[in-house]
Amino acid sequence: MDRIPVITLLSDYGTRDSYVASMKGAICSVNPVAKIIDITHEVKSQDIIEAAFLISVAYKYFPIRTIHVVIVDPTVGSNRRALLVVTDEYYFIAPDNGVLSFIYETGTIGSVYEINATHYYLPEISDTFHGRDIFAPVAAWLSKGIESDKFGEPITDYLKLTLPKPRLTQPKMLKGIVLHVDRFGNIITNITREDLAKAQQEYNTESFRTSLNRNEIAGIKKSYYEGMKGELIALIGSHGYLEIATFQGDAAQNAGTNRGNEVTLIFS
Repeated sequence: MDRIPVITLLSDYGTRDSYVASMKGAICSVNPVAKIIDITHEVKSQDIIEAAFLISVAYKYFPIRTIHVVIVDPTVGSNRRALLVVTDEYYFIAPDNGVLSFIYETGTIGSVYEINATHYYLPEISDTFHGRDIFAPVAAWLSKGIESDKFGEPITDYLKLTLPKPRLTQPKMLKGIVLHVDRFGNIITNITREDLAKAQQEYNTESFRTSLNRNEIAGIKKSYYEGMKGELIALIGSHGYLEIATFQGDAAQNAGTNRGNEVTLIFS
């Protein structure tokens, strides 16, 4: 039995309007058997970094050859390019604005194509809704088995954002930033499990405290329930990043923090 193609959608369109439904309609008109899965449509409006992070932590849990469509496109209608990115295991379709920067760092990139084969677009193209008119139908045609190189020319000068990296500093500190705040108020930093292990090895200690907006958190927990209600705790979350959380509470609200705030691990 042939495999049912899977197409995921991630955008900042929300669900109040008809944008997401229109994209799904464009896909189904080309390939009605494709399985469409929403990753999220609640990315903050025009927030490329948030979208880049969310696709990076979700894509690998889907079947091999899933087509991921990522649409956060502040410059829609400009001369920014539309991309088809092919990795060893997945396809990504997105505007060339850096929204796939985490994928470029973590995935094994095979080829990147500028999508310019207009016969795979909808017949009429709006200057303000390429998600429906270009990205969705291209994903649908790709899901029907059209070869990647039929959609356009290969390129190598696609946009890669300079993503913030944790850094070791003296005396015995690891500095990072808040990368994302989820709907529960959990504060997800850009410090990975591996970054923490390297710092502990570098400083020859496993003991540290986390400092964020004048809040200091001792040690690390294994799960949310290990903290007292209202207490800020640190733990490695399901995405593999250091998180600051509150048991049955909103850590971001309690700590008065937003994305981009500095987080410091102090080793002793």
